[in-house]
Amino acid sequence: MKDLLQRLLLSVCIIISFTACNKKAGDNNPNNDSSRYHFNDTLALQLENPKITEYRAFVQQLDSSDASSATKAVEQFKTTFINQSQGLCDTAFVIYQHLMDTIELNLNEKLHNDTTDYSVIFSGEPISKKIKNYLTLLQQNGFKFSSADGMIYIEQYRPFTFQHLSFLLSEPMKSYLNEISMESAEGFAMDQSIIISSQQLVDRILWYENFIKNNPAFVLLDNCKTYKKAYLSYLISGYGKTNLYSNVANKELSPYFAEAYDYLFKTYPESETATLALPYYNALKEKQAATVRELKKKLVIKGLIYT
Repeated sequence: MKDLLQRLLLSVCIIISFTACNKKAGDNNPNNDSSRYHFNDTLALQLENPKITEYRAFVQQLDSSDASSATKAVEQFKTTFINQSQGLCDTAFVIYQHLMDTIELNLNEKLHNDTTDYSVIFSGEPISKKIKNYLTLLQQNGFKFSSADGMIYIEQYRPFTFQHLSFLLSEPMKSYLNEISMESAEGFAMDQSIIISSQQLVDRILWYENFIKNNPAFVLLDNCKTYKKAYLSYLISGYGKTNLYSNVANKELSPYFAEAYDYLFKTYPESETATLALPYYNALKEKQAATVRELKKKLVIKGLIYT
């Protein structure tokens, strides 16, 4: 279950920037105040753009426990923001993505209480008309069934959003959505073990490092920092059954992480990640347990990795 929650965290990280919603995306919530959504082109008074206000009001009245609300939000997005600046569209996208994340959580809550056996979707057994209809509903509105560690859950089908809204969004936003879509397709962990290669782990960290550096005003920058922090934490500490050490007793670094660090220093030697990881890696190689603990503690204190 822990592994599944971690997978969901990585695939819906955007929701971290918001507080949890009730059934309606627009339920009264002090954190839903309008100051969150400002049109970047408005410099002096930071007044909310009327189109943002209009779209947010539309999204708030949608039922965030109904998958079809996603398509309604998409169509209203296109109607409201066609021929508008990409900056404005990026700002509006935050509202849309918040809705998608909330729908995803609510659908999984309903799934948890549903007695229907959805495992037949992955077993190859005949599927009932009821399940087929629900599958179609999800697919038409940007969601899909997935399975991990014997558990069935619903997650966003990322290409849906890109297909319908990318033509209105900025290049950085499209790049971000492509990265999220790729990571979602590749996955991260299964059965408490990392399933991506050591090179992919390092590449993900460096993608976020470079993206953050090149797009300091990106509207979802905090989410990028969260992804980077999570992946860097796993590089430093390991994850589940993918242990940092192949032999804890003699502090022998596992092949997975030996390859990861070797790739990092050879491919991205001038990166911030390589600079901060080098003394830690040297301590690991020299089996200096006290130094390893101290360096890890410093990274936690600086907010660069999770405990």
